[in-house]
Amino acid sequence: MMWGYYNWGMGLGMLLWWVLLLGIFVLAVYGLVSLFNHRGGQQTLRHPDPVEIIKERYAKGEITTEEYHRMREELKG
Repeated sequence: MMWGYYNWGMGLGMLLWWVLLLGIFVLAVYGLVSLFNHRGGQQTLRHPDPVEIIKERYAKGEITTEEYHRMREELKG
């Protein structure tokens, strides 16, 4: 009677061990794939819009209202 419980317990332990190893493998592959996808996204840098830059500078108080309007008109046309 003890042998049946012992064999069943060992089988469950081995099953849990393989599930753990498979989980580690899946996480490693997922990490590598996301790392390479993230790197590919960094190669295409977004250039900020010049009008947005002067809007931010105006909002921070770095330029006056007259400078903001003059720069915006120069950039638009």
